[in-house]
Order: sequence, then structure tokens, then C-alpha cells
Amino acid sequence: NEEFYIPVLDAMLASPILEEIEKVRPKARRELAQKNRIGTKALNFNYTLASGAQGSLYQQKSDYTLLFINNPGCHACTETIEALKNAPVINQLLAQKKLIVLSIYPDEELDEWKKHLNEFPKEWINGYDKKFIIKEQQLYDLKAIPTLYLLNKDKTVLLKDAPVQAIEEYLLMKGEQ
Repeated sequence: NEEFYIPVLDAMLASPILEEIEKVRPKARRELAQKNRIGTKALNFNYTLASGAQGSLYQQKSDYTLLFINNPGCHACTETIEALKNAPVINQLLAQKKLIVLSIYPDEELDEWKKHLNEFPKEWINGYDKKFIIKEQQLYDLKAIPTLYLLNKDKTVLLKDAPVQAIEEYLLMKGEQ
């Protein structure tokens, strides 16, 4: 839980025991933990579709946006895709146009991404970060791939780096079944 981790990092940074060089990693981790915290507005970015069309996170208009940052072919990503495909509440909200799944590939191997496009449901928006902004500017904490963020209609982060089950439970709790 990053909300518990941030005070630990703060204590490390304030510690007179640690040398400045030992504070480099905690400082970098704290900067990442501060981004896209629950209750804050998610950072916007542009993406490109296989067709070459462009879009942005903030352009998405729906009650919820499920941001799915992934690498095609990774085992955990394939499992997450299957879990999302088989989640009744997610599919119902997709059908009702109350949820958008925005799948983003943040890396450079476009041929690999294109090879796996047919694994993603057609209802999802499936794009890539053409200028590698997400990765290079560390807009999102990608210490683990895949990463899922659930956002509301205003793009406020409701869940950060959450498993599919937590997203389903949240949506069910909100009465979105």
C-alpha cells in the first residue's frame, strides 16, 4: 500500500543516519509514489492506434476508464486480459457504454504489439505510446507490468495498480452490476 509506504520513504529521506547517496533510491521511489495517487487526477497522455489515429486519456468520455498498461505476450498480461474478458461486471459496463478499457503498450517493439492485437477484445481501445512519454517521463509507475488503474469520469484515480478482482469488487460495491 503506497499510502503506508510514502511516510516510510519520508522518514528515510529525513534520517540523519543515511548518507545522501543512500537517499537517491528512496527519493526516486517517493516521486513515483506521488504520481497518480488515489483521489488525484490521473496524468494525461496521448496514444496511437494501429490505424495511426491518435487519442488521449482525457478524451475518453464514460463513467469509468480502466487504464491497462501492458506488454503483449507477457504471461501476467495474458492472464489479466483473460480475467478482464471473463469479468461480468466489466463486460456489462462496456456494453452499457459506462466503462472504457484503454489498453496501452508503453514500449518500443511495435511489431510484437501488432502480432498480439487479436488477443484484445474489439470493444477495448488498444493503443501504444508512440513517443514513449509514459516510460521516459515516468508518468505512471511501471515497476510491475501489467498495471491497472480505475478512473472515474473526471479521470480521478479510484484504484491504482489494482488486481482485476479488486476492480470488479469496487464496481460491484458501487452498484454497477
